[in-house]
Amino acid sequence: MMEADYQMAERLHLEEQASLTDEQKASLFVQLLDARKKHFSALRAQEIRNKPPTKKQKRTTMCNYLKNMVGYKHNQLRHKSFADIQKLFDKVLKRVNTFVPMDTKKVESSKAKAAGSETRVEESSKRA
Repeated sequence: MMEADYQMAERLHLEEQASLTDEQKASLFVQLLDARKKHFSALRAQEIRNKPPTKKQKRTTMCNYLKNMVGYKHNQLRHKSFADIQKLFDKVLKRVNTFVPMDTKKVESSKAKAAGSETRVEESSKRA
């Protein structure tokens, strides 16, 4: 059954080709070439976009983050190696990633413990 469908489609394709004029065939061929050109240029652009950043680009990004978010100055980072800058950046990023919002249970329980320890200190002090 598949072979019969394929043969029938092939015959229809050949009949359509025979019914086209030379000008129509040429315009279809030009359209095909344009479509191929656009397709392959899009693939090249995608490869360029997806290329991983170079070591210098990574260093620049990390230095910009450290300057803008943490407050480092250019002179503090200028003579440091890539590994040193990466250690500073990782330390700051770890601090950002382990941030706990104020309204979570963990913070509220630590506030309760701190409040309990303050009342004990107040009770034991001689002054009111």
